[in-house]
Amino acid sequence: MNNSFSKEGEVFIMKMKRKIINGMLMAACLFTLSGCSHSTPAQVANELQFNLNGISDVTISYDEENVTFYQSENDALIIKEYMTENKSRYYADVKQDSGSIHVSEGGKPFLKSNFTRYIEVYLPQEYQANLTVTTTNGNIDMSDLALDLNSLRIDSTAGTVQLDDANASIVHLSSTSGELDLGNITGEQIRLDTTSGKVTCVELNGAVTYTSTSGDIVVKSAVGSGSYRSNNSGNLKVTYTEVTGDLSFFNKNGGIELTLPQDLEFEFEATTKNGSVSTSFQGSISIDGRTTRGTVGNTPTATVKTETNNGNITVTQ
Repeated sequence: MNNSFSKEGEVFIMKMKRKIINGMLMAACLFTLSGCSHSTPAQVANELQFNLNGISDVTISYDEENVTFYQSENDALIIKEYMTENKSRYYADVKQDSGSIHVSEGGKPFLKSNFTRYIEVYLPQEYQANLTVTTTNGNIDMSDLALDLNSLRIDSTAGTVQLDDANASIVHLSSTSGELDLGNITGEQIRLDTTSGKVTCVELNGAVTYTSTSGDIVVKSAVGSGSYRSNNSGNLKVTYTEVTGDLSFFNKNGGIELTLPQDLEFEFEATTKNGSVSTSFQGSISIDGRTTRGTVGNTPTATVKTETNNGNITVTQ
């Protein structure tokens, strides 16, 4: 009897220990969840100011942070870092020499699920040299600016890029899976690169080189010349209001929709393996196997070439 009572007592004690441990774990979880639900709003934690006299290169580089640009009210470059946790080791890493400024993100908490940081950049209108902005997952918003630069480079992996008004000798915009939302872009050389991101543009003015793996591009109005290439899929839809040089379009597994100025005279060629070719100038072209070609007008000033493997081609004036 004593042995039986002893064993029952041990079992009872073990059960009580388990209940106590489980209760402590539950309380810890509730405490953690309670703390998470009361997140601190982000506030200005760090403000940087730079004199841009003699500076020819400015680089702003962050990771997951959203970066928003504004017009500076004076001739200084101002960067404000908003954070939910203010610690100096989270402040921006700054590298500066006589001709360049490079600002990149600082450290982050080891457990960063409750940590938020975003950036405001105030750029003087007088700055007209070289500007580079990069993020990984953060959005880049430059819709408040009218840029007039020597060169502009923007690179985002998965964030959205908003750029309303930019004029530069060299423009290079790239995204892996994020969207390029563009307004009026002017440049001697304009390069657009995406993997699967979408590009929409109100107006392109310059010599365009577009390369994509599977993204779509829609250009409402273009002036100049261009090479557009989609190496896998996606749609190419571009309207030219003025053509100053040759145009070429290649889309492996998607369609091409091209609108040309009504008064343009040009040499035309379209090739497709498993698609159709439709134009508004059928009387000026002939079909030879998979290739459609012809001359539109008496004095052509440009060559227009289109090609797909598995997609339809539509060209109108």
